[in-house]
Amino acid sequence: MERFTASARRVSVIALQEARGFAHTAIGTEHLLLGLVGEGGAAASVLASVGVSPAGCRARVLEVSRRGVVPVPGRLPFTPGAKRALASAVRESLALGHRHVGTEHLLLGVLAEDEGVALDVLARCGVDPGEVRDRAFAALAGIDLSPAPRLFLSYRRPDDVHLAGRIADRLDDFGRSVVGDVGECDVLLAVVGPDWTPTDLMRAEVERAAQRAVPVIPVLVDGAVLPVDQLPGTGRVADHVTVRHETFRADVARLADVVRYAQPGIG
Repeated sequence: MERFTASARRVSVIALQEARGFAHTAIGTEHLLLGLVGEGGAAASVLASVGVSPAGCRARVLEVSRRGVVPVPGRLPFTPGAKRALASAVRESLALGHRHVGTEHLLLGVLAEDEGVALDVLARCGVDPGEVRDRAFAALAGIDLSPAPRLFLSYRRPDDVHLAGRIADRLDDFGRSVVGDVGECDVLLAVVGPDWTPTDLMRAEVERAAQRAVPVIPVLVDGAVLPVDQLPGTGRVADHVTVRHETFRADVARLADVVRYAQPGIG
């Protein structure tokens, strides 16, 4: 551990706290992943750039590893997988000719542990480990990573408020913040249902987005069709995305990908 930077050592401290918070009996790769997200350093920036937020990551960990019954006192051991991840982090550092092990190396070590729970957590977050690895190397090379886009959801109130809320909650898992003012957003999502007609408020929101050259993504729900002729002056309409109740998780993950490539200068 003497090779580890102060930030990398804090990751293990946060991982211990997360494991105890779940009343788990050992520190696994999923807790190291939470430590990386929560530490706030370079690895956290890498994970945020692909949409991994602390709250979303924690929720996915609970899906994979349920909360324990009784908290375990004292220090917790590392699982064999977590130990291998730490060793892989050192090897990644040495292979790059570095004298230290930072949070980026630790992230690479976690990604290298094929049998670790962390990879399952990332998959449930809709994240490709290969992309995370590429971005970790980019961070080590000093390449700036763009932040996640800010989104505005335009929907017919109050008819679609519940569904819009579900979509917003799920997008938060990908680290894409949902803002309350269309003037602050990078991408506008127009939630379109069956027999949809735009309200005056929705028209105003979409037109304001068009004035700012903000991409508009129609989100078609419950079998709706794309009403291009009814979307006022959008500037440019990105690919639409269909969201169904029975495939909601996968559909919103695809929506997150479309959002990413709708940003100016990408895709």
